[in-house]
Amino acid sequence: MKVTEYLANQTERMAAGLAHFMATTDPEKLNWKPEMPGSEGSRSPLQQVSECVQVNLGMAKLFRGEVYNAPPGAPPDLLFADAASAQKALIDSAAELASVIRQLDDAALAKMYSHPRGEILGSNMMIMPLRNMAYHAGQINQIQMLLGDSEFHVPPNWR
Repeated sequence: MKVTEYLANQTERMAAGLAHFMATTDPEKLNWKPEMPGSEGSRSPLQQVSECVQVNLGMAKLFRGEVYNAPPGAPPDLLFADAASAQKALIDSAAELASVIRQLDDAALAKMYSHPRGEILGSNMMIMPLRNMAYHAGQINQIQMLLGDSEFHVPPNWR
């Protein structure tokens, strides 16, 4: 298996896992975020998935040679009304990114790409969306715990 095929597969698996965490979050709490001293930058589960969708689509653009102008640190402007619409957009964005990654040759791993945060090596940039989704899966699980749900909702595709 090629490295790009592996990364594409893992990108789709992580999106499915993150979508599972959205599905297991109380629907009435999808816009909830911690409100305590020092939590001013906290984001709700829907805002976090919004960011992941934007990152996935932005990375797909960069790998296709298109411009991705998301300013670093910008809050997500793509918002969802419910878990189902967020899950669909997340899965679709990961599928689009995975499709682009699968089309890359091994030279893309060593290529430098111009990203809004600076020049990034292709092998590092390919894994950025995967890491981002994994980070936010943990964040959403933490929100579930803060809301009293102590069960770790292991996504079925993680076994």
